[in-house]
This record gives sequence, structure tokens and C-alpha cells, in this order.
Amino acid sequence: MEWTKQDIIDYYITNEFAYKLWGPNMHYGYWEDDVKTQRQASLRFNEVMAKTAGITKDDHVLDAGCGVGGASIFLAKTIGCKATGITITPRQVKLAYQNAEKAGVRHLVEFHEMDYQRTTFPDKSFSVVWGLESICYAKSKKDFIKEACRLLKDNGRLIVGDGFASKEHYEGNDAWLMKRWMDGWIVNNLETPEKFIQYSREAGFSETAYRNVTEYVKKTSRLMLYTSLPFLPLHLIDRVFRIKQYTTDALWNQYFAMKKKLWEYGIFLAKK
Repeated sequence: MEWTKQDIIDYYITNEFAYKLWGPNMHYGYWEDDVKTQRQASLRFNEVMAKTAGITKDDHVLDAGCGVGGASIFLAKTIGCKATGITITPRQVKLAYQNAEKAGVRHLVEFHEMDYQRTTFPDKSFSVVWGLESICYAKSKKDFIKEACRLLKDNGRLIVGDGFASKEHYEGNDAWLMKRWMDGWIVNNLETPEKFIQYSREAGFSETAYRNVTEYVKKTSRLMLYTSLPFLPLHLIDRVFRIKQYTTDALWNQYFAMKKKLWEYGIFLAKK
């Protein structure tokens, strides 16, 4: 079964409450010695991404797959740059604007319903394209990278923090486990870091860099596993808890797939 754009929209609407509990920065955390909570770890990941991309107040960032605006708002509030967030989920646009108003950065951000693989922005509209745990949803990572290159100004940067496949093909139980956890988050496929580098060079980027940061996100992976435990016997009454069976499966299986080193978490940077 191949997941569609509508499947992704439905997934985020159905699981809105669960993600709200996680916080506006809906992603794995970056755990360093001074980080004590998941929310701190999520913010630290934003900081690491921003530093890696060298984002300053003079940048205009496209937040590709912005969710409810967490990264855009973070960048506007902490750095003072402009950020434009896009999402395929209409409700997330509304929630992102509400969150921006609360954070006092409405003048620096805007949000649109749009597919990051086929945007309507003119060429060279942005100095940074940012994707944090959103590019995994691209049916074609190659098409996304090509579109990102088109949208970037000269010397612009593409920064992606996401899960990457540890190899191109899986067989047997490994294939089953990977499919089980990716289906849980409505993800069709992951690419290897090598493929990201290849696609970036083909698209026209002049420099690429990749860093495996799995060790820094393992604690979040364990927290997700623990979070899934109370819900494992509750699949039959998921309408009450607003958490579908496949979401619980994802929280459970992502941990074991990572433990088997079937996938890794990385930060990818490309410069135009």
C-alpha cells in the first residue's frame, strides 16, 4: 500500500491531540548533557539545525513541512529572521498562525497550504530551505531537493534533519520491521545519506555534508517506546484516545528498528 497526500492530512488531523501533548516542536530531541526534558531537547535540535545552516536575522527561511509552526516561530523569536512555513494540512496553517500570535512573532512569519515538492514561489525566493522531520513524507526526495535548489538564492542552504535509511534494500524481518514503523507515521520510504548527496549534486548544489546524530536522539526514541506501552491494549477503543493503532505501532517499532541499525537519524546540509 502506498500512502497518499490525503492519508498524511488525515493522519495529522486524527492525531492532533497526541502531537499537542508532545509540544509545538513535533520531532525527536537532541540530547546533550545539559538537556533535561524532551521539550528542551526539541528546542536544542532547532538550535543545532540553525547553527549548522548558519542562519542569521538577514535570512528568509522556507520551513518545508512546517506543521503547526514550531520551527518557524523558533527561528523568528530567537534569531529574528523571516520564515515562511508551508504544509499540506489546512488546519495546521490556522494553528500555526495562532501559535505565532501567542509568541509575538506574527510580523515575521507567514504560513501557506502548499506542497513542498511543487511550490508556487518564484525562483530564488529564499536563502534557506529547512526541513525537520518533514522530508521523509516526500514521495520523491529527488523532486523535493530539485525544488529546494530552484527556490534558493545563490549561496543558499538546504538543511534537513530526519530519518535516513541505513541501506537501500531490506529483506525478511528487517523489511517487515521498517515497513511497520514507517506505515505507522504514513511514510512511504526513506533514502540513504548517499542518495541525498547524489540528488543534491544532480540538482545543482555545489557542497554537501552529512552528520549521523543517532546517538543524540536515542533518548527520544526510548521515550517514544515508553509512551506507546499504555496504548498497546487499547487499539479497539482508539476513538476515545484519538491515537490510532498505527501510531502506537510506529512509536514501538521505530525503537527496535533503530536498535538494529536499520535506520539512522542525520542532519544533511547542502549549499548552492
